[in-house]
Amino acid sequence: MLERGTTRRHWAAASAAGTLLALAGTVGCQTAAHGGRGGAEIDRAGRDRVERLLSEMTLEEKVGQMMQLTLQTVSSQPGLADQEHQLNEAEARRLIVEYGTGSILNNYDVAFDPAYWREIVGTLQQLATEETRLGIPLIYGIDSVHGANYVNGATIFPHNLTLAATWNPELARTAGEITAAETRSVGLTWNFAPVCDIARMPTWSRTFETFGEDPYLAGVLAAATIEGMQGDDLSAPTAVAATGKHFLGYSVPRTGRDRTPAYISDSEMAEIFIPPFEMAFDVGVRTVMVNSGEVNGVPVHADPRILTELLRDDMGFEGVVVTDWADIDKLVNYHKVAPNEKEATYLAVTAGIDVAMTPLTTSFADLLVELVEEGRIRESRIDESVRRILSLKEELGLFESQIPSRRDRAEIGSTASNAASLEAARQGITLLRNGGSLPLGDGTRILVTGPTSDSKVALHGSWSYSWQGTDERLYPPSDTVLDAVRERFGSGNVVHVPGVEYEEAIDIDAAVRAARGVDVVLLCLGELPAVEKPGDFGSLMMSAPQVELAQALAATGKPVILSLVTNRPRILSEFESDLDSILWLGHAGPHGGTALAEILAGDVNPSGRLPFSYPRHPNALLTYDHKHSERVGADSSTPNGYDPLFQFGFGIGYSEIGYSGLRVRELAGGGVNVTVSVRNSGDRDAAEVVQVYVTDAVSSVTPRVKRLKAFERTEIAAGASDRVGFVLPRDAFMTVDRDGNAVFEPGEFVISVGGLTETIVLD
Repeated sequence: MLERGTTRRHWAAASAAGTLLALAGTVGCQTAAHGGRGGAEIDRAGRDRVERLLSEMTLEEKVGQMMQLTLQTVSSQPGLADQEHQLNEAEARRLIVEYGTGSILNNYDVAFDPAYWREIVGTLQQLATEETRLGIPLIYGIDSVHGANYVNGATIFPHNLTLAATWNPELARTAGEITAAETRSVGLTWNFAPVCDIARMPTWSRTFETFGEDPYLAGVLAAATIEGMQGDDLSAPTAVAATGKHFLGYSVPRTGRDRTPAYISDSEMAEIFIPPFEMAFDVGVRTVMVNSGEVNGVPVHADPRILTELLRDDMGFEGVVVTDWADIDKLVNYHKVAPNEKEATYLAVTAGIDVAMTPLTTSFADLLVELVEEGRIRESRIDESVRRILSLKEELGLFESQIPSRRDRAEIGSTASNAASLEAARQGITLLRNGGSLPLGDGTRILVTGPTSDSKVALHGSWSYSWQGTDERLYPPSDTVLDAVRERFGSGNVVHVPGVEYEEAIDIDAAVRAARGVDVVLLCLGELPAVEKPGDFGSLMMSAPQVELAQALAATGKPVILSLVTNRPRILSEFESDLDSILWLGHAGPHGGTALAEILAGDVNPSGRLPFSYPRHPNALLTYDHKHSERVGADSSTPNGYDPLFQFGFGIGYSEIGYSGLRVRELAGGGVNVTVSVRNSGDRDAAEVVQVYVTDAVSSVTPRVKRLKAFERTEIAAGASDRVGFVLPRDAFMTVDRDGNAVFEPGEFVISVGGLTETIVLD
């Protein structure tokens, strides 16, 4: 008998998303108590204050609350590596007191010391609370995307893609907690993170900010991060309002370039892109940031079908919706759907935005007042947004305190917090090949070479002390790969020759000569960090000088161990077959060099698993959950199917892990119990990520080859076994039909775990 789930008018959001949400409990995600999906949890007194303020506000004061200006607008000069930032208090008074600006964001242009952040925020909040008519505090937003990366001395974590390779929700939650506490400690209360986008286009420059290509893995980790950031009480001095971004469909531009058009089918939207946001809403994320691009020909900032009908009506989100940077203006000069800014403002507000990141002018407020006075936008529509904004400020406790007291502040950059960052790097670094040279013994002579070998910038990635993160003068002391390898193996055993820069050959011949006098070569390749439009490029191929260096070193006959530090996967086909070993780091953060050295020495048994498919060929960019018609044919070298260099979920360690005894049993009520034994045959303790996939054998809509439905990271002692169990609910076997409904179609389903498969027939 065919069972139908809830029908949704827009991409059947509940259907596919609900399938994934039902599994969240198997990996530790718990639903947070909150007032609605993203709605503020405030008491009667708080609600009364919000309604009283709303009733007393003029139209100008209301639209001021909807305007978000960047710190640049209230500054006399930016902060730079060799220049101190200066606040312009006169301009701040004009914009906050006269215009009633409700929100400030960003740094200008570099990270600040904690004391200076508190001075800036304190000055701006004093203007808002003491010199405006109603005393409404500001809410200050920041991109703390891998730690409090704009606060000097704060704990920096691996970027999300490396964090995703841990497959460890508890680590993601811990990273969220530490990020929130250190961000809130300086008075920054609104964090524009985490990214809930799905990395389905490897050329996209923001791939490293995502939790990978799978909606379930990404949703679980995003939800855990949000729980860590928001905690149980948003007014606590260690909590911030998190942001699910970028709603919706941002990460698959057809050209592969940032903020260019995406074309997404209804079924793909429901199956792939909506579920992580549903999971974020399920744990109560308070805010959403909008996709800067267009989907199927309509800019999302001007699309009420996405921002109101889908987000509000269908998905039930009650929180605050914020634009991305200057995206109302982009409706005019970028997307060409409005003739002027006034019409663009009309489109965006009627589509459903609450806060406009203008971010450099006050024209949004002026134009919105005109639109209301002309009767084109009802003031009640403005009230909806302002009520959400005030409620968020109330929930954050900003009416009582804008900056945590000295007693309540979290310690910034503590030893314990940095230990958590190191552990995330250890678990995220992924060993993809070991030809026998690893682990290295004490006394091994090592040549360290390549453009990422002695670079803090490379390990940290963008959004580190500045937007692009490329000014190493801003960085505090931390070990590069070279530093860490020297410390672990002894300076006398380590030779360093740069070999090449990213795009320029320097001394390849010198690297080759040095290789002849060592036991192994640690080849550190990658790309210069870059994000958003500066990160656009035309090819995933590794740069020519790096290819030349790799080929020349491989020709020496010495074992070459490749360390990959990249924003996204880069093609290795020109030389990878000649390498002994390959490790992927992504952007592993300030402790990435230490973690790598520990893995090289065997002090840490590598346990990372890829959260994306590593492509073998430039135009073979399929994801693991492709369709059957996209499989490789009899000739496995054919580059036109799913034949990645390394598959999604892949990674090895120094212990042999085996699976046996897969058992699948239907439960009363339609769920399925899955159990499997996992044995560590090695002589080292190991961590294994047990992954459960489901394949619908036959479906009325072409099924995917397999879909991740559950996972668990488990520690297994040397020589020991562990029996791991999962319960897959009925929803795990549903699909989205041609009409956009979630349906269960009776028949055969194949469950696969660790290379084992079992078929079950469900009625």
